[in-house]
Amino acid sequence: MEFQISQLEWKSKESKKLDNKLHALCSYMAMFPPGLPRYFIKKYSVEGDTVLDPFSGRGTTVLESCLLNRIGIGNDRNPLAYLLTKTKSNLPSKKRVLSRINDLEKKYNQFGMNINIRHESRNIKMLFYPETLRQLIFFKKELDWNKKNVDSLIAAMITGIIHGNSENYLSISMPNTFSMSPNYIRKFVKDNNLQRPKRNVFLILKTVLDRRYKDNLPTKKGEAYNLDVKNIYPVKDSSVDLIITSPPYTKVIRYGQFNWIRLWFLDKIAKDVDGKLFFTQSMDRYCQFMFDTLKELKRVLKPTKKLILVIGDVKEKNLSEKVWLNCAKPLGFKLIEEIDDVIEDDKKVSKIWGEKRGNATKIDRILVLEK
Repeated sequence: MEFQISQLEWKSKESKKLDNKLHALCSYMAMFPPGLPRYFIKKYSVEGDTVLDPFSGRGTTVLESCLLNRIGIGNDRNPLAYLLTKTKSNLPSKKRVLSRINDLEKKYNQFGMNINIRHESRNIKMLFYPETLRQLIFFKKELDWNKKNVDSLIAAMITGIIHGNSENYLSISMPNTFSMSPNYIRKFVKDNNLQRPKRNVFLILKTVLDRRYKDNLPTKKGEAYNLDVKNIYPVKDSSVDLIITSPPYTKVIRYGQFNWIRLWFLDKIAKDVDGKLFFTQSMDRYCQFMFDTLKELKRVLKPTKKLILVIGDVKEKNLSEKVWLNCAKPLGFKLIEEIDDVIEDDKKVSKIWGEKRGNATKIDRILVLEK
């Protein structure tokens, strides 16, 4: 396999200035920068085309596609990722969102004191001031985020502010934007003598809404699915003009475990989520998974159109080469280009573990394939 070093336009300061603030609704592990899909969308598609991300994560590709007047389709089995993708595929107006928050606030002020928090787990109660927790439980019960795009946006904003280390977050001060284990948090609270801050969810939501709705809304609407990537049956044969995605790597991230607090808000159990997501140390199993995935992606992709795979090299060196030789090439894909994208140490989420961070991705290799 030949390697080509690109100028990586999506890393330039000029590219970052184009990032829509709606991308930052909620952080997400192993997310790529908005400039990356934006670069390939502009290069390999035209307005009105359909762009698919089958491992959509926080919905970056979908939002960029819709902003660029394409139809963005996202799919992810992680319910948190599905929420974020669904939200960005069909964003409501700021006016509608603010009206919904105000209506919910009036209802809470009437009935909120009746909400019982005694039966919540100790792991949750250690994070939030009682009144803040009552508000969160109220939102959990009231938001129909699966069906209403306004409620989806509010739920996505809450997952983005539910824990962190400043006054703009709802929890005790936490060192990371992903969820450390309950025992780690409990020790962190004790060692730092932390007190649960009194936060008003309604007030912070309105602040976040102002901050995120600074830029233009997308010109197109998209679609979001919560399906097995090997069978995204709503997407028709040869209907997609471009695929941009980053498939899971070999045993690196437990998306459920690292988002257990956000998943609590969505009424999901982290262990159950991880049980549904692909996670293996076996290279044979990984290659079979990727072969089956690429077979499905070939089904939906139009002839001569491009598939962009962002693959991180972790414990297995040249993982991208294995995917090409064992999975993509046997299916008849053509390799157009490979781009090396070295990840700076200070950009990695795993840097918090210092010397214990293990086999975190040091380089992303981007395969540009053609059907």
